[in-house]
Amino acid sequence: MHDMPRVGVGPAAVGPLRGILHSLDSEALVRQVACDLRGTPAGRISGRGCRTGVMGDVIRRSLELVRSWLLDGQGPDDDLLSELYETAREAARQGVGAEAVIRACCETARAVRGSLLAAVPPEGGTYLLPYLDAPWAFLDVALTTVTRAFADQRDLPSAGGNSRAATLFARVCARTATTIEDLDRAERLGFDLAGPHGPFVAAIDGGSAAAHAGLAARIRSAGALAYAEGHRVAGLTRPDFDWAGFLADRTLILAAEPVTGDGALAEAVGTMHDLVTLAARAGRRGRVRVDDYLTELMLANSPRLAEDIVRRVLGPLDTEDPSGALSQTLRSLSAHGFNRTATAAALPAHRNTLLYRINRIERLSGLDLDRHAHRELARLAVVWENTAGAVLPARPE
Repeated sequence: MHDMPRVGVGPAAVGPLRGILHSLDSEALVRQVACDLRGTPAGRISGRGCRTGVMGDVIRRSLELVRSWLLDGQGPDDDLLSELYETAREAARQGVGAEAVIRACCETARAVRGSLLAAVPPEGGTYLLPYLDAPWAFLDVALTTVTRAFADQRDLPSAGGNSRAATLFARVCARTATTIEDLDRAERLGFDLAGPHGPFVAAIDGGSAAAHAGLAARIRSAGALAYAEGHRVAGLTRPDFDWAGFLADRTLILAAEPVTGDGALAEAVGTMHDLVTLAARAGRRGRVRVDDYLTELMLANSPRLAEDIVRRVLGPLDTEDPSGALSQTLRSLSAHGFNRTATAAALPAHRNTLLYRINRIERLSGLDLDRHAHRELARLAVVWENTAGAVLPARPE
């Protein structure tokens, strides 16, 4: 690795600033910056590599470098910079553009600075003034580090194509006016911008980020617009695009829609991200369709309502019964169509024990499990809890 730049030191953090830095929620800041940076649609359901991916790693490295600088009053040493360097090289290997990585560093510095300013009242924050330039000084280091990392990866043929495809796809989804730069990107990629187009999202079961970058390159070579972001590939195809050769790979999961108007494109791509994530969790392979996971996708499109249902149904059970026996019983009832004999055998539990638990479930949740509407409410709560992978607390009255 090349020698990294050295930057002058500043004062180490004083007590109040140390408290702010130690209380900073790193993962919340990473998610915030990643969300702000995202230029293309993504699903609401979490899955492997489909949230922050390598860009999340860039943000984390940048955050730790800025925080360490403020805490110690020292510019980052070679060991810390080598981590950012390697993360930037991995981003290049995955086809992320250098400008996107530099922007992630910039937005992280901005977010840390904003968090510091927001944590103190205006009249009591004068002690911060000597430290507020540190995030900007970090950017000098980051720019040099990232530039060198990408220079060392410039022999990768897929990196430039992936970056161009990602930029072009984001602009199409955002319905921006076509520019000369867009036409140049499309020409370099061999993609006809005129349309019509159908969106797709694909994933390789167990595939690495590099494998997905390779898949995106192969799809581009077949005439489609495709880019890899972590463990997903998304893009646009002509209506007559032939997926047969790609589906010969038994590890591929593919969600592809017919021609979709630009106005509905972002929503369609987000739904397909969720669809591929659900299929991967269920062990499905090959082509998957919305009808396969209609309930889960409908709940994902109304996450606040779905979370309210979980709180309404499962929240009181988990609050009053920390052992989880009641919520487990309700999940089993839902899985067996509320057939009590099948549920008792599956748990296993004596029939009287099952009846006692059902009575408690109904009393705590206010549900009547003999009513179809209440059974459906319970089923939706169980489906969304399994989909979102989180148990939500009961909402206070």
